Amino acid sequence: MDKQTFINSCYSQLAGILKNAKNHQKNDKQKHRTEGFIQAGKVLGLISNKEAIDLMEKAHFQVFDESIESRKSRKATLKEAVARGDDEYIDIPAYARNKI
Repeated sequence: MDKQTFINSCYSQLAGILKNAKNHQKNDKQKHRTEGFIQAGKVLGLISNKEAIDLMEKAHFQVFDESIESRKSRKATLKEAVARGDDEYIDIPAYARNKI
């Protein structure tokens, strides 16, 4: 397997996992397989750690239309609003809240 084929396979697996997560269909078995696949690629020199991180960011942006960091921040904001009973934030429709 050449480097580009490996990277394409990693991307495909990551995008599949993230699409399932977006649809609330968690698959830990597939997630662990993909993590192992990427780790094997690192050991074999097919992909660097930075390339793997960039690939995860790219797949995440394709599926969620936002970076990993911005999604994490948005979800933390929502959890804080729920914890303090902020009805103004919670009353925003979910489709609009996703854009905040």
